[in-house]
Amino acid sequence: MRGRKKESTTEGRRLFSLDRVAGGYGEKRVIQDLTLDIHRGEFIALIGPNGAGKSTLLKLLTGTLVPTGGKVTFLDEPLQAWSPVEFARRVSVVHQSMGYLPSYTVSEFAALGLFPHRGLFSLLKDPAAHRIPDVLEECGITHLAGRRIDHLSGGELQLASIARALVQNRDVVLLDEPVSHLDMHHTIAIMDLLHDLNDRGSTIVTVLHDINRASDYCRRLIGLQEGRLFLDGSPGETVTYEAIEELFNVMCIVHENPVTKTPFIWPVPGHVSKKKGTP
Repeated sequence: MRGRKKESTTEGRRLFSLDRVAGGYGEKRVIQDLTLDIHRGEFIALIGPNGAGKSTLLKLLTGTLVPTGGKVTFLDEPLQAWSPVEFARRVSVVHQSMGYLPSYTVSEFAALGLFPHRGLFSLLKDPAAHRIPDVLEECGITHLAGRRIDHLSGGELQLASIARALVQNRDVVLLDEPVSHLDMHHTIAIMDLLHDLNDRGSTIVTVLHDINRASDYCRRLIGLQEGRLFLDGSPGETVTYEAIEELFNVMCIVHENPVTKTPFIWPVPGHVSKKKGTP
């Protein structure tokens, strides 16, 4: 059944390794003294309050942000040693915001995923372009193939972005808040898609704000607080009343989801913690 994960495992080959990593923007340090490994085949949710460093950690993993301290490696080689093209052949990224894009059709937008394999100006002529319809079908957006991306809803655009990433590479997929601000239908559609990809061998690392979706779908939760590692483990190990209250400064009730058998959180209205200078 979708939403039910396999048991947590780190038996696959190590993909990313962070050794006492620090990083941020200018003089502002966001990530501090972070050490962890990410292995092939994992489905990881990066969780934590706003400003905890989740998106910054993702940028450190993609190489778009250079650490100010420590070392990040990919396949046991320094991340900065990888050329952008070689890295893009092995890792695809779905950003939270893509900025301005020309008015591509969904098919043309998905074809951009071919750029590290051939060349930007011959994408639709590329022999690998034949797989684009299959990816659109996999993402449930075949009916949108000819629609312009600036005419899509938020959920449709996110699915198109995932399709582009899968055309590029499906071995390792990193996503920054792929279901934020989406309705329930598109949220579950995207999480089901990521679950199925992981079930077929893809390594998925995603930033999530919805702890219940993280608990239902992901094998491993990495929680950050003020740029430091706060928790790391399976949902059963990490989604506890004590941990979630301290991480988010909110009172909650934790029970078992009767369907997925994973921890499920109900925040308690009117009981936001006033710890740590919360106004």
